[in-house]
Amino acid sequence: EKAFATWLQINNAQNHLAILGRTAQKILDHYDEIQANPAVLDLSLFDTHLSQELGALTSPITDVTDALIPPPIVDNPQAQTLLETTGLMNLNMDAVFETNENSAFVYFVGNPEIPVTRAYPNVHLVEILGDGLNLLFWKDYFAANPAGWEAWYRDPALRARVPNPITIESPYQDAAGQGLILTMFYPLWDHGSDTFAGAVGADITLNSIIDNLLSITVADTGFAFLLNGAGEIIAMPAAGQDLFDINLTAIETGGLAYYTGSLSGSENPAVQALDEAIRTADGGVYRFDPGSDSDTDGDDAVHRVTFTHLPAFSNNRYELDSWTVAIAVPEAEIFQVLNQTDAAIQAERRRLGTLSLFILLVFLAVAGVASVQISHNVTRDIRTLAQAAEQVSAKNYAIDLKLKSHDEIGQLGQTFGFMAEEIRQYTTHLEERIAERTADLQQANEQITRLNERLQDENLRMSAELDVARQLQMMVLPPERETNTIADLDVAGYMQPADEVGGDYYDIVSVGDSVYLGIGDVTGHGLPAGVIMLMAQTAMLTLSQHGVQNMERLLSVLNQVLYRNILRIQENKTLTLAAIHYHNQRYTLVGQHESVLICRRDGTLEEIDTLNLGFPIGLEYEIDDFLATTEFALAPGDVMLLYTDGVTEAERSDGEQFGIARLKEALTQYHQLAAQEIIARTVDNVYTFIGDSKIYDDISVLVIKQR
Repeated sequence: EKAFATWLQINNAQNHLAILGRTAQKILDHYDEIQANPAVLDLSLFDTHLSQELGALTSPITDVTDALIPPPIVDNPQAQTLLETTGLMNLNMDAVFETNENSAFVYFVGNPEIPVTRAYPNVHLVEILGDGLNLLFWKDYFAANPAGWEAWYRDPALRARVPNPITIESPYQDAAGQGLILTMFYPLWDHGSDTFAGAVGADITLNSIIDNLLSITVADTGFAFLLNGAGEIIAMPAAGQDLFDINLTAIETGGLAYYTGSLSGSENPAVQALDEAIRTADGGVYRFDPGSDSDTDGDDAVHRVTFTHLPAFSNNRYELDSWTVAIAVPEAEIFQVLNQTDAAIQAERRRLGTLSLFILLVFLAVAGVASVQISHNVTRDIRTLAQAAEQVSAKNYAIDLKLKSHDEIGQLGQTFGFMAEEIRQYTTHLEERIAERTADLQQANEQITRLNERLQDENLRMSAELDVARQLQMMVLPPERETNTIADLDVAGYMQPADEVGGDYYDIVSVGDSVYLGIGDVTGHGLPAGVIMLMAQTAMLTLSQHGVQNMERLLSVLNQVLYRNILRIQENKTLTLAAIHYHNQRYTLVGQHESVLICRRDGTLEEIDTLNLGFPIGLEYEIDDFLATTEFALAPGDVMLLYTDGVTEAERSDGEQFGIARLKEALTQYHQLAAQEIIARTVDNVYTFIGDSKIYDDISVLVIKQR
């Protein structure tokens, strides 16, 4: 449990850093777009205030985040531009810091040529760094790290072996008195120039982890300690220094005292053997006898050391470093506890045996005296009960039992008399009660028959309504005669509802030299989902026929129409919807839905995430602030595939889903075929995968191939 808790705290820190790292990577991926549209940086939340101080450019201590351009690159105009752009990280930098109780510092550092810094909390680095203000972060502090990160980004085999890009540095003692600090980095990449673009870092204090670990007590003097994969001691109590007879460095912070050092540096062969066992074995129990070299005398010197490894982390060369939690307990204390326990068990067993024998003798004596008197009384009243039973069997229910006993036999006789009287009354009125019950059952049967007839009529009516709705739903899907008239595009679509009426939607509308494409998924199934799907199709068709080419405006109006209609029909449903406008081989995409898959003619696969392009339709009346568009082009032979979650979440009998990876593989395999054939092969892959399993969600696929 302690090992898992230790790993969990470090893993949580990695997860929080990954959130901040992905935010920074997205900013760098859209760096040119942000520079072309700098209005967002004018918001007070993202504003960066810089002024000269000690030859550097820095933000005031009153700002939420600390911003710094060191003196050597103050005159580099790209430095200030990069630092101001990273102001967008103010959106979640403080939240990432606060969600981890062990956080000491989170920060962003630019590439080796422009190592600007943005950090939280604002400690005013320009003063803290002192003589190190003129040093450059990567070249002077972490010179070896960029090479390892570049290898990870450029080596697919390394990324497959180590999918997590985060690396962890060896713990070091904080100069500010916060104890041991663990630094981890999330490297960033400039995909345009294919170069290292900086990193997001987090410094976490190990005090809470160490305090939790050192709180372990086993027997009288057993203790726990923490090591890394190289045999270096991260934390050990004073008892470890006496046992292993090694030189350790004492650390005291906030009432917590412990030692650091190295097992591998010991000259004691027994300690060296223990170090080798911990670093090479998967875990277990090791008998450690330090011999005469230990400061611990006698039998107390021999210990049992049990250890287990935490899941491995990556260092800056992506070599796996597995930390170890170990517990050392004197062997004598273990045997002492066992002997004491065994002696206590034997003593208690003897005491219980004596007590049981005494109780048995007393019970036999009392039972012998009482049985004679009880036997006489019981047999007398039992004979009276037997005679009464013979009268009842002869259908003579008028009996009068006069038993002298007031114990259980007397109560039995009284109950027997009541029972005989009830039988007499029941027999007298039995025929009358049977007639009444028969009449009641006949009346209930007639009512059930009428209800069954009404239920059959209602089921027939509802089935007819659903059948009509299904026909309407399938009728409004674009027919092949319309899609075949689009000169530039080879378009095909497929939809299979999971219920009688589904909630999936797709449409293809050609207006002049423009084409409008849409695909969506209404929450739930049945008639309400189908009705909302028809509303969406009607609104999309109307807006496209009016030639609305501003896709953000189109989706905003469509959302307002569906929002009002959903309120009117009093349904708690929403719709994910992606809408695309095509003109002259250019596509404009808006709306939040599943990702858009694009397979180029040469088989290269691209994926467009729509999470930040919209908002669930029908959830709020006004969604303009959440809408955004992205543009892309398809060359002849390129294929775009749109789908709903019914494809990726289709399950086979063992619960495994079809998944996005298999969908990408199918698109890559069939992209050279015609659009209709791509759909046929892809859908066949889905049904082959799930076998005889039930389809729980609508399956919809839309394929557009550029001619």
